[in-house]
Amino acid sequence: MKRGPGRPKNTPSYKELLSEFIPSADIFDENEKKMYDGLVAIYLKDFDEDQLTDNDMDDIISIAMNRVLEFRLLKSSKGNSDKHMDASSSIERLRKQTDKLKENLASRRKDRIDPRKYIGFSIVDLAVGFDADKKKESYAKAEGFRFEEHDLLKSDLLIGNKDDEDADIVDSGD
Repeated sequence: MKRGPGRPKNTPSYKELLSEFIPSADIFDENEKKMYDGLVAIYLKDFDEDQLTDNDMDDIISIAMNRVLEFRLLKSSKGNSDKHMDASSSIERLRKQTDKLKENLASRRKDRIDPRKYIGFSIVDLAVGFDADKKKESYAKAEGFRFEEHDLLKSDLLIGNKDDEDADIVDSGD
C-alpha cells in the first residue's frame, strides 16, 4: 500500500493488514490458505474492529492457524491408524491451546463491556421489545390489507354480473 504524506484517511482493516503482513501462503497450501482466511474472517465478524487489540488479533490468528493445522494432521493420518495415534496427541495439544486462546478472548471481551450499560436490562425487556416489534409489524400488515381492500372495492372487477348475457334482471318488487 502506497501512502502519501500525513495521516491516512481510513486506517486499513485487520483483514487487509493480515493479508499484507502475515505470510500465510508460505505456511499453508492453497486449500489450507482458503480455510485460514475464511476462519479469520469468521472470527473477526464476532468483534467490533474498533475494540480489537493486538492480543485479540494474535489469539484470532493462532486459533485459525491451530484449526488448519488440526485439519492437516487429520488429513495426513487418514487411513493409517499408526499415524492417527501419533497425530492424536498433537491434535489434543492444539485443541487445549485453542480452548485457552478462546477463554483469553472471551475474558478480554468481557472486561471491555461496561457493566453499567446493561443495568436493569433483562429477558423481560427483550420480550417486550420483541412483542412491540411484532405488534408494529402486524399493524403495518393490516393497514396494507385495508388499502388493498379499498382499492379492490373501487375496482372495475367488482361490477357484478348484471351485464352478462345470461343474467336475468330480477325486480325486487319495491
